[in-house]
Amino acid sequence: MWDKEFIMLEIKNLCAEVENKKILKGVNLDVKQGEVHAIMGRNGSGKTTLLKVLAGVIKPNYGKIFFPSNNKNPKIGYLPQKIPLILNSPVTVKEIIETGINSSFIFSDNISKKKIMQVTKDIGINKLINEKIIDLSGGQLQLVFLARAIVDNPDIVILDEPSSSIDMKTQVKIFNVLNTLHIKKTPIIFSSHDTFAISKSVNRLACINKRLDFHGKIQDFLSDEHLTKSYGYDAKIISHGDH
Repeated sequence: MWDKEFIMLEIKNLCAEVENKKILKGVNLDVKQGEVHAIMGRNGSGKTTLLKVLAGVIKPNYGKIFFPSNNKNPKIGYLPQKIPLILNSPVTVKEIIETGINSSFIFSDNISKKKIMQVTKDIGINKLINEKIIDLSGGQLQLVFLARAIVDNPDIVILDEPSSSIDMKTQVKIFNVLNTLHIKKTPIIFSSHDTFAISKSVNRLACINKRLDFHGKIQDFLSDEHLTKSYGYDAKIISHGDH
């Protein structure tokens, strides 16, 4: 049974450096089962570094990451902020998505094919499956790497600025996918500057500026006081109806 209070991921006193610069300083937070959890903060606050640490892309200098479910090797789906692209690469959409299937398990070609066909259909890019990635638009490329992140039914999904620099239609597709994952009780962690999108889609958020400035419910964060503290300038909340 789904327990919304069950902690899936917990980090304690996390510190990280990038190029000898201290980026994260003693960050503590947790993510619960089935939760959509946002990470906010000004540019250079450490959002991307935090998500890279959680995704296992870089190692922290200090601190611990726990998975209380006793799953020592959870499957993590990760969508980076900057999509890696090899110029003039002949690689296809299918081949990119296929790299998201855990190589530690042996799948038959039929199982892998079914996984890929299902995720591309769910996201609406099944007609692109044999296209080369160098021929895709930025929005299409974002959807391909999102498919790669979730193709293997991960235990946790981590997305770095998933809706930035893409058109509204692609943004809608991405948030529809997030909603489907939420229904399946998959915990989702994503960073964003879009307070409107966050206010409509998350359970809790963490606002960081190298350290943790705030961790709690979205409605408690959206106040003049917290926004001013976190972003360093006077901010005013203007409401329009229920927005």
